[in-house]
Amino acid sequence: MTAAALLGRRPVIPQVPCSFVRAVQSPELWSAPKSRFGLCHAAVVATGPPDAPTCHLTPGTWRPGGPDQCYHNAIMSHFDYVRFAAALPAAATNGSVRVSSAARFAPSHAAASAGAAFAVRYQKGSIDLAPLARLCEQAAAQPQAAVLTLDGLLPLADELIDRPLPPHEFASEAQRTQSRQPRWPSLLQQAELRQLASSCPGAKQLIAFRKQCVGYFLAE
Repeated sequence: MTAAALLGRRPVIPQVPCSFVRAVQSPELWSAPKSRFGLCHAAVVATGPPDAPTCHLTPGTWRPGGPDQCYHNAIMSHFDYVRFAAALPAAATNGSVRVSSAARFAPSHAAASAGAAFAVRYQKGSIDLAPLARLCEQAAAQPQAAVLTLDGLLPLADELIDRPLPPHEFASEAQRTQSRQPRWPSLLQQAELRQLASSCPGAKQLIAFRKQCVGYFLAE
């Protein structure tokens, strides 16, 4: 999600194994035994026959129904991508971009040890922006590519730059605003994004996109 947003591209959300969903959903859910697939998770949509369902992540958002909700024009689900790819003209070209193997996007030990305070006291300068700038430059060199795949992300440990919203978060958006804390704990705050703006067309909109599609960003 972070890379796609920086590139000004529409991210494709992959499928997830239904067995994984069953393993993580609450065993106390009264509705799970009543569901057609034995699946009951607010972040998942299940399609297909009962004996072989396919599970898809659904858009996560801060306040359902608000103007910044993660609607489907912001992301593309896998089942829509299959149709999109099939409808591409034969002459359409695809491309790829690669995360540098030398990239170290993760926070330094000093920043990582901040724990829950990461959102407020992340260590400025603890992320090397050069690999992200190179990623954007690779995409800019392929303007005609209908689809860009992202290579080199595995293993993920050194490329994660965002953290999840803590479970205690805030009771309301008004409370968060009054706290003056960043809404999304990330090493890419406004100062870093200003530095990336000349290379990454989506840098100026990244914070707004994070707010819109809260549940889709990778977290350490």
